[in-house]
Amino acid sequence: MLSASETENCRSLTKGRDAALEPVVLTQLSNQLRVAYQFAPWSHTIAVGLWIGVGSKDEKAGEEGLAHFLEHMLFKGTKRRTARQVAQLIDALGGNFDAFTEKELTCFYFRVLPEHLPQGLGLLCEILTEPLLRLKDIEVEKGIVLAEIQNVEDTPEELVGETFFEALWNGHPLSRPILGTKESVQKFRRSQLVHFLRRYYTPERAYLVGAGAMEPSRFLDLAAEYLGEWQNRSHSAATLEVPPQPNSSLRFIPRQTEHFYFTFGVPSFPVTDTAHYPAAVLDIVVGGGASSRLFMEVREKRGLAYSIGSLSAAFKQAGFFAIGGSCAPKEAEKVMQVIAKELKKLCRKGVHNGELERAKTQLKLSIIMAQESVTGMMMRLGRQLYYFGKFTPVADILHRIDQVTMEEVTQIAKKLFAAGKFAAAFLGPLKESDAERLLAILNEE
Repeated sequence: MLSASETENCRSLTKGRDAALEPVVLTQLSNQLRVAYQFAPWSHTIAVGLWIGVGSKDEKAGEEGLAHFLEHMLFKGTKRRTARQVAQLIDALGGNFDAFTEKELTCFYFRVLPEHLPQGLGLLCEILTEPLLRLKDIEVEKGIVLAEIQNVEDTPEELVGETFFEALWNGHPLSRPILGTKESVQKFRRSQLVHFLRRYYTPERAYLVGAGAMEPSRFLDLAAEYLGEWQNRSHSAATLEVPPQPNSSLRFIPRQTEHFYFTFGVPSFPVTDTAHYPAAVLDIVVGGGASSRLFMEVREKRGLAYSIGSLSAAFKQAGFFAIGGSCAPKEAEKVMQVIAKELKKLCRKGVHNGELERAKTQLKLSIIMAQESVTGMMMRLGRQLYYFGKFTPVADILHRIDQVTMEEVTQIAKKLFAAGKFAAAFLGPLKESDAERLLAILNEE
């Protein structure tokens, strides 16, 4: 537990770092692209991200995995450059140009020296507005993504984690695997990619976010020069957001593995809910570190599992709190019993001050550390703008974490765990009836 003086030092350091950063500059171009930039005078590079409000949740039937597949395809050549030339330019800029697809977001990002920013923005504009999407490249990329899907299927920890979403939000768009399925990927057509690109890749759905070693006025000028002509389309999509319905079901994957793998959890709070802060603290208390309750009780005290932890995450529509790990199949029942007992104890007796302060310090440190790189600054700013439509200073976030009380965390634990309505994904050398019995232990059935 930090002393009062250590806590005050942490706050002072944060205020000092916030003071060293210029305010976030926000503007909107004539094409409705929103641009945000934060000058970091201590930096020597610039991180840029184009955040587009489209992900796997926006796919229709037969399009499962299309958002991720299109993200890959945009690097496979433009009307001005071959795929090899795109790759060579990325390396010439330093090799830090990439992208990722999530359930709600797609982000193209790069980090360059200030003098290379025009080339980086030019390439970004090219891949967004002038992709070739050649039939030959599509077929080649199918093989790559199919191998990626197979890699998940061959990795029990990843597979059981992906399957958990199906158990929790069965049928809802948030339950879909980001990579899609082998069946859906094999059937992708060029016309689907073109239609998806036109439907969702529009400036009105996007944020261009930057942080680093350039004066804001120069960054904004370059943003307008290279992305100001990016056009909206009359048939761009407006997605209807429907929250998922809770579902306490079981997905069991029988497999002859040496270990039993599990992920189970409950619906939590959307990212805009104020309960998100105490839920994040609860996550660390339950399974977020070497002194967390589950790590100590399941692994250190009883030696029942090598891997055990928890995760609290949130989207616009919903959130979840999950517990996952692996153990010897013969220990699976004991592991579930210990976890169930510990969660009941948490609901009954609450958290104590020592573990609350440790959890808050871990959470604050992770936020402060992210601010020590321009990439971390850009990532935080991009997510804040997408989810909240505004920027929140780090000092304000840390202040809210400091305000989390033992009572708040205990109430969140009761809301999440007391009802005993866990959804679960299990994988291992068990029978279906064994898996059902394990879930019944958690749900007290």
